[in-house]
Amino acid sequence: MYNTTQLRHLVGESLNGMHRRKVSGTVAVVIMGSALLMLALFSLVTINLDRVLQTVRGEIDITVFLRDDIHADDRARLRADLEGTEGVLAVQYVTPAQAIEKFRQELGEDADLLDALTANPLPASFEIRLSPDLNAAERLEELKATISGYPVVDEVVAHVEWVKRLDRVTRTFVLVDLLVGLLVLASALFVISNTVRLTIEESSTTIEVMKLVGATNWFIRLPYLLSGALQGALAGGIAMLVLVITYRFLSQQVDGIYFFANGQMLGFVMLSTLLGAGGSTLALRRHLSL
Repeated sequence: MYNTTQLRHLVGESLNGMHRRKVSGTVAVVIMGSALLMLALFSLVTINLDRVLQTVRGEIDITVFLRDDIHADDRARLRADLEGTEGVLAVQYVTPAQAIEKFRQELGEDADLLDALTANPLPASFEIRLSPDLNAAERLEELKATISGYPVVDEVVAHVEWVKRLDRVTRTFVLVDLLVGLLVLASALFVISNTVRLTIEESSTTIEVMKLVGATNWFIRLPYLLSGALQGALAGGIAMLVLVITYRFLSQQVDGIYFFANGQMLGFVMLSTLLGAGGSTLALRRHLSL
């Protein structure tokens, strides 16, 4: 365990190292901060997109159109089966008269066109409201196939293709997040590693002297680790600061934007700190054989 004087020396050396390489250090922090900002930004876009998609999913229902010659008993049995199906929250029966009135409201100013009809062409139907966990495309297809098997059912509208498109969009953004995360990880390790490497090469004489006076390997390594960790923390802090400013501006223009909680922002800065320390460790292994 190091005493107060040794700890003060370690912290001082790490800060002095950053001061001596302030140009390269600043460039490293800016590059790493920009990369981290991109990662955080893509993560936020993905989270907000997922929230929008979940809202859209919650509005996707199934409409079951019934045959014109359906008997009341058959209709009641079908309704009971639908209400007993897992994932079905509610089943509402819509008469032909209710269907034409709803269609009239949807047409708005063009509703007068319906006055030319001599008979109501719309059939009776069941409108099924689903739980969010049933809105996966595969389960929606299974439910559609099951309902279509009833003899009294004329047609089932389930918007399966629309759900598949939503799933593809979600998977695409998750894949982009993973790729950006890998690029950020590689760039952060590379930038910090090279900055620390320059500091090590500049301090080679000092390192030799420290070895001669009996300094331990960890005592020599720690200032570089602290320097890399501090650069990572600064980069993460800058990325979060830019993102907070951007969020405060956008939230005045658009309602309902999700943003990181305080704990998540702190975790992001801690992750950045670990990346900085990881870059330093990489440089120490390659350029400082202790």
